[in-house]
Amino acid sequence: MRPHIQKLPLSEQSSFLADKFITPYFETPWHYHSEYELVLIIKGNGKRFVGNHVADYEEGSLLFLGPNLPHLFRKESSSDDGGSLVIHFKEEFLGNEFRAIPEMQKIKLLFEKSKMGLLIKGSTRDKISLQMHEILRQMGMERLIALLQLLSSLADSTEYELLSNPDVSGQNGKDNDRLDKVFDYVMTNFTNNIQIEDVAKIANMSYSGFSRYFKNRTKKTFSHFVNEIRIGHACKYLMEADTSISTVCYQSGFNNLTHFTEQFKKIIKLTPNQFKKRNKF
Repeated sequence: MRPHIQKLPLSEQSSFLADKFITPYFETPWHYHSEYELVLIIKGNGKRFVGNHVADYEEGSLLFLGPNLPHLFRKESSSDDGGSLVIHFKEEFLGNEFRAIPEMQKIKLLFEKSKMGLLIKGSTRDKISLQMHEILRQMGMERLIALLQLLSSLADSTEYELLSNPDVSGQNGKDNDRLDKVFDYVMTNFTNNIQIEDVAKIANMSYSGFSRYFKNRTKKTFSHFVNEIRIGHACKYLMEADTSISTVCYQSGFNNLTHFTEQFKKIIKLTPNQFKKRNKF
């Protein structure tokens, strides 16, 4: 299975790409591309992978991703469609001379931060989301000016979270294909007993070679990565008032309550019981 890069069709009337997607899945696997990407989730929820960052996404999530930053959105349920608004553009889409003018300096700093991936929050997220919807309805110079205004709003904001380690970047198609297979296997089987030896075979590597490779590419051990996925799954169930902690433990792929509690506290910085109470359950 070769990875593919989802690109929007560039029209003769626009210097950047913008469109809405409604699909059963987010079909594009673990991948990267040379364009900057602004993506707004308008339907569905699941797991997002950005560089070495793993977390949940939901409707309303807004991310700004720099070029060559590997990413993947894995929708949780196939029963409903997923949807997103996406804007792609290259750094030089306005020309190198325009990029060098003084008024572009704050946007250039924004571009530098985006290499780690930005999760946009708060009122900025709400504002940018509305601007993205407007861009889809605009044409010509109004559309271009709207994108510049959007980027200026992002550059002025401090309502964001940096997601990935700055030295995680895309490498090659074979590397993407290997990681995509690993992520797909983990997301399908994390509630079961996962043996790293089996995953190493999927990656066509030795046990020790895969361990080093995964740590180098994601900046975390494979076991920690699996536990992050399991704990994220557990958090959703803990938010249900009638679900016991022991039940959540086993439903999330752990076979020992003590180990589950230790890992939960390590990743969430709270015990499962504290998490339930903090969420008023």
